[in-house]
Amino acid sequence: MCPYEEDEEREKLSWRERDRLKDRSSHVSREKPEYQKKSPQSEWLSKQYRKQADALFAGKKETKEHQAAHSALRKYHGTDKFNSTVKKYLKEYGLPGDFSTLFLMLDYKDGEVVKQVLDLLKAKVSDQSLKIQEGFKSKVRIMAMTADDDELIELAEKVSEELSL
Repeated sequence: MCPYEEDEEREKLSWRERDRLKDRSSHVSREKPEYQKKSPQSEWLSKQYRKQADALFAGKKETKEHQAAHSALRKYHGTDKFNSTVKKYLKEYGLPGDFSTLFLMLDYKDGEVVKQVLDLLKAKVSDQSLKIQEGFKSKVRIMAMTADDDELIELAEKVSEELSL
């Protein structure tokens, strides 16, 4: 008997039967996807929830008050109000994390704070652009020549030598 004759003897499956066989296949997922569009209200609520959770974990440094105090540091840099602004900022928020604001704090009058800032900047300067690195080196050299505190002069000279290597 030839293979063509076998095909003729066998009953042809209807489309419904073929679909049932396909549904039973192990290659097809039996779970129906549940695509349910969220309502605009539930999306808004989830965004608000995420925003509050982020603010909770961010602490004080992500508030509007912090942003205002941070911008005041830049605004009063080089003026008579700078030292009082830095003192208030440090009391409320501690040392900032960004390089540019720390760089401004090198002009603060408290030598102990400036030493801490200098150490932080030394650790972060390698991540900065070449232009910023050169500006930092120049600032440190000037500090080494003009500072009133002997310990600060020594630290500035040490940092300057380390950066020149």
